[in-house]
Amino acid sequence: MNPLDQLKPIDTKPSASERVAERLMALIASGNIAPGDKLPSENELTKALHVSRPVVREALRGLAMLGVVESKQGGGCYVTDLKPNRLMAPLSFVLSLQDYSLDSLFAARTVIDCGLAASAARNVTASQLERFAELIEVAYQTVRDPVAFRLADSEFHELIGTASDNAFLDRVSRSLYSLAIDQRRKASETPGVLDQSARDHDDIVKALVARDPEAAQAAMAEHVEHIRKTTLDVMGDVPPIPFRSR
Repeated sequence: MNPLDQLKPIDTKPSASERVAERLMALIASGNIAPGDKLPSENELTKALHVSRPVVREALRGLAMLGVVESKQGGGCYVTDLKPNRLMAPLSFVLSLQDYSLDSLFAARTVIDCGLAASAARNVTASQLERFAELIEVAYQTVRDPVAFRLADSEFHELIGTASDNAFLDRVSRSLYSLAIDQRRKASETPGVLDQSARDHDDIVKALVARDPEAAQAAMAEHVEHIRKTTLDVMGDVPPIPFRSR
């Protein structure tokens, strides 16, 4: 079926470009246009929707910013792979613009990261467990090298998300991880902080090896709480975030 047959003229109000974008997203969501497909040309969309070419271009630019479509060399606009990591990318930017408290940030990390750890305990693969073991060794070896430790720490948390097999929550977790990074960088320079983080990572991995979701969740909760406390120590005291295991 030709996707153009599914399009109907729309009223041209100030939000015409948004309406065009909504129509195209509806076609993609319904399966009439699949990931990797080439969209109809600007001229075809203009005629089908009874709008001007600038309106179509504005709609396509908006969809491109959302990661839904992309222009390719040789001409034409195509639907992307629509993978969650691509579609969730704007979340990091949106969050970076918002005013938030560190307490609310770590409360969110407690919910998201603990859920990911529990899922990872259920879904982690043998090869991922091997990499976790290597990262634990690196963690203990780099507790006196904050830069090297932070690099391994980033991979550790990304691997938790990957092992969880939940791409959507993985993307949310990565976005949250990127926030307050300057404060956490300062905290990592405090003596003893990285030693505790290395032990926390070890406890999390032991729970993953045992494939124990509850233990993984509890270990991650302790880890996030330690991160929260040491981060806030460089900024002032804030009451603790309560955590209740499921």
